[in-house]
Amino acid sequence: MTDPAFSTPTVDIQDSTTQLDREQAFGAGSNPTGSPVGGGDGYRDTVSQKGSGTNRPVTTTDELLAALSSAKSGDVIYIDEMARIDLADAPMGMTIPEGVTLAGNRGERSTAGSAAYSFDIRVPGDYFLWVLASGEESGPIGVSVDGGGIRQWDLETDSHWRWSGGGAHYLSSGRHNLTIHWRESGLSLDGILITGDAGYLPDGAVGEQNGRGLIRMEAESGVLSPLMETARDPAASGGAYVSVPDSPDGDEYPVSPGGKIFLGSTTSNRPVGLVAGGEHVRITGIRLEGPDTGTGEVDHPGLGIYSAYRNLEVDNCEIWGWSGAAIGIAGTGGADMKTGGDIHHNYIHHCQMSGLGYGVVVSGGALSLIEANYFDYCRHAIAGSGVAGDGYEARYNICGPNFTAGSSHNFDMHGTASGSGTIAGDTIRIHHNTFMATGPLNAFPVAIRGVPRDGAYIDHNWFYYDLAPPVWQTGGQGNVFVTDNLIGQNGALSTSGPIEYY
Repeated sequence: MTDPAFSTPTVDIQDSTTQLDREQAFGAGSNPTGSPVGGGDGYRDTVSQKGSGTNRPVTTTDELLAALSSAKSGDVIYIDEMARIDLADAPMGMTIPEGVTLAGNRGERSTAGSAAYSFDIRVPGDYFLWVLASGEESGPIGVSVDGGGIRQWDLETDSHWRWSGGGAHYLSSGRHNLTIHWRESGLSLDGILITGDAGYLPDGAVGEQNGRGLIRMEAESGVLSPLMETARDPAASGGAYVSVPDSPDGDEYPVSPGGKIFLGSTTSNRPVGLVAGGEHVRITGIRLEGPDTGTGEVDHPGLGIYSAYRNLEVDNCEIWGWSGAAIGIAGTGGADMKTGGDIHHNYIHHCQMSGLGYGVVVSGGALSLIEANYFDYCRHAIAGSGVAGDGYEARYNICGPNFTAGSSHNFDMHGTASGSGTIAGDTIRIHHNTFMATGPLNAFPVAIRGVPRDGAYIDHNWFYYDLAPPVWQTGGQGNVFVTDNLIGQNGALSTSGPIEYY
């Protein structure tokens, strides 16, 4: 259900107090948030479907558009974990109204399982699916054909075996793959029928069937995912059926990657994924995939999430493939960093286009608190435009070892010419982060490209990089304070500096 190449990394970042035998801690290993860096498995603040206030989870693009059009402040729109929502028809982005939460279940452990089947079609056309199922309570399943989008199907079941029919699927001639996804325990599946006859009604006794293009499969003949069981029962078709056990060990439940919202290749000159339409928008527990994962320049750089409003919260998401930036925050200001934008416990990666390629970028006088995220394969994990009012606090983040794009320093604040020289925003606070990249030379951890109007305060980080000083400043000197950091993979303590001026 997740993309294997981009699975959330498991990284053991040691709390450095054990090495130094000191009271103070260094790097992201001191993370006090109670949830893992990068979110996912173990994240504590997920929004469950049962508590979301929604009657039905969103699974398709049309359903999401309809939900957004009617949502009001305080509403939760829940993205089903099986959803694959294509933004191709909305390249300018889907706007989330003020006060609305867009939620998925990334990191939750559920009882969902699946069974996969292969079959052949001789005559192309519309085909109809039937399943023979039982369960004490009615419940949904998900159906996917040939790896396409997953359709939710609400079955009416009881303690007896009953046939339920689903919608039509157009199938070409040749080999096809059907996957049935379980949403909860207690549902049993005995048989599957596929027919090209829209009026066909299966006989509950199965037996010899008539019906155009009829294909019959025993449920136990499929390839079953972990937790799925084959149970022997003389009363079942073929003498067996499949189900998810009623009470498996919770630690064995599969971890949900969250439903996916994605934008494929686009010709739009401003491709955007999601847009905050007002204050207090929250985006949590989803996957958001853009069209470009490489370092090469593209004609129309993409932006995953954009907000020009205060109190945006983006948490426990996996965001990748956005050549411009995963998250852009513009002109929010705010009484504190968190009010300007709260970006925490996300896995942000493969946003690395040459010249842009940001994980989180603040601009136009924006602030943001950026906490406990895992960044990798970005050109800059965090960047700022450098105008007056720009600033961020970055704490308990991990920058992974793969910063391979050109000029790929990890944290950045650009410089902006002013009457007194070049400024680099107002206030930058960088503390208790771990920077794992050891090279190349241009993958140094921090670049301040001017003189901050207040200051850049850089302390209690762990910089594995030791090819040169970990903090570089250009466009002037001053207002950059580098104290009490560890340098090198062995963690040598530097109480002051060093800074490279270039």
